[in-house]
Amino acid sequence: MKKILSLLTLSIMLLTSAVAFAASEETITEGADIIGIKRLAVAMPMHYKIAPDEPNLEEFIESIYVAGGKSRCYILSYREMATNIRKSTGIDINALDENKAQKVYKENVGKFADAYLVVTTANNLSITQFFFEVYNAKDHSLMYLLTIQSRSYGKYAEDYEKACEEFYKTFDAAAERSLKEAAEKEKQEQKKNRKKKK
Repeated sequence: MKKILSLLTLSIMLLTSAVAFAASEETITEGADIIGIKRLAVAMPMHYKIAPDEPNLEEFIESIYVAGGKSRCYILSYREMATNIRKSTGIDINALDENKAQKVYKENVGKFADAYLVVTTANNLSITQFFFEVYNAKDHSLMYLLTIQSRSYGKYAEDYEKACEEFYKTFDAAAERSLKEAAEKEKQEQKKNRKKKK
């Protein structure tokens, strides 16, 4: 009986741990060159503050940028992008409504970055779900998607920043994997070519 109780307690603990830690799902679009992304721009996130302790839109934009401090990519903040676009076109996207600002941003982002990041939060439930989408700055095709849903990230600003940090770590790891796979593929091709010459 004690063994059964111990096993039951262990099962509950493992289940609780699985829920507590970040559950994430990663998708890399076939053919997408995430290795070639050297400059990643932060776009306007899809986020609306619901709970009192959650970051507002401006705070969240800053968190997305700050969290990328250790990324392999050079991160361009939304503020930097707005300045670049204003200097290039004379248009202040901060003075435009959301749809027009997004349109002008997409028309110009390719001048300054290889890709851009759009973060969407689904925060109307007890567990906030984060969607990190990386788009090609030239043709706006989706290159990479990471979904994070976890009880370990609460409704506080620091939790939102931690989720963003997890994105950058996961994205960088994916790029490293792709780099190794590409190197291995090239190695195998060279091996085949040598065999053919023999």
